[in-house]
Amino acid sequence: MLFYLILQSAGVIVESRISLEVSTNLYNQNYLQVKRDKMAHPLSVKNNKSTETENHELEIKFLLNTKQAAALRNNILKIKNISYEGRFYEKTMMFDNQEKTMDKDDARLRVRQISDPKDSKNYTIEFSYKRRIKADGGIKKEEEIETSFKTDIDSFLQILSKMGYQLVSSYERYRETYILNGVKITLDEFPFGYILEIEGDNSGIHQICKLLNLKMKKSYPLSCDDAYVDLCKKNHIKPKDHILFDDLEMPKLE
Repeated sequence: MLFYLILQSAGVIVESRISLEVSTNLYNQNYLQVKRDKMAHPLSVKNNKSTETENHELEIKFLLNTKQAAALRNNILKIKNISYEGRFYEKTMMFDNQEKTMDKDDARLRVRQISDPKDSKNYTIEFSYKRRIKADGGIKKEEEIETSFKTDIDSFLQILSKMGYQLVSSYERYRETYILNGVKITLDEFPFGYILEIEGDNSGIHQICKLLNLKMKKSYPLSCDDAYVDLCKKNHIKPKDHILFDDLEMPKLE
């Protein structure tokens, strides 16, 4: 009830409640069942094993300079039956609390504002939690949960602040997306360079890498902010918390 009051005070109208899919384990199963059956909480208790499987994703990334990105884009468009999904501007903001829970868990709590063009007032908000699990042979396994909606960004950020989460870093990018047989290919333009990301199942990722003549051993296993930090260290520049296109001191991938 308190959460609803906070939302309403920020001008967000709650029209309905949706059951939350919750993972169960040996320690929380009875607790969740009591909340659902005796306290009327709208919980849908799921088996822990199946939920983990649904929330995990496989992906691989490659760092590119401007010339490499242009050549790769041409190769992507030559793939038979490839579907182009568009190009959008995105601003991603990462949040953490005073206990630095996200940092300790190697996780990200993200609010992403998506629009076309950059200064459009018509935008979508993506709210997500992402946690790195492992990287095997260049393919990264992560846990990711996300939802998207339309609302006033300032009000939503105020809600996060009330809940104890503060902005710690942000970055801008232009993202163009392609789809082939359920595999998502994204070419991201960041202020410092480009990152190609391929998401899907293991066989789909290998197929795309083969079609684009990409060597999996040359993939980059970390996130875009890690790539920026590595680049700053190489250029003996102090990394900034916000990676923005209007930063005249921004280093570039060679």
